[in-house]
Amino acid sequence: MDETIGTRLVEAIVARDESAIAACFAPHVEFRALTPAGLRERSGAAETAALLHAWFADSTELDVVEAQSEPIGDRLHVTYRLEGVEGGEPYVIEQQLYCDVGDAGIERANLLCSGSEPRRF
Repeated sequence: MDETIGTRLVEAIVARDESAIAACFAPHVEFRALTPAGLRERSGAAETAALLHAWFADSTELDVVEAQSEPIGDRLHVTYRLEGVEGGEPYVIEQQLYCDVGDAGIERANLLCSGSEPRRF
């Protein structure tokens, strides 16, 4: 299992680089995300990358507060907390992913998202 793929994914999200996000996923990835707005499901690297990119595309600032990528048995656990600014409003968000990783990248991912919350200074 390529454990560095989690780090590369977080870096790509923060850079808001849709093609770098897509490169972390296998072409046939199955992606599910539970967000405050409900369940989101995507198939394929391009659709998955477009969704992740869209969540942060309007942020004028986006920084990693903390991130971790580590195996849990045969799966990869990726967690990150980001601080950003969108529409002049500072926010914080945390996401957790549990991934099955193969030779072509992340093949299956389940994400849980806190949603964007106002950042308290």
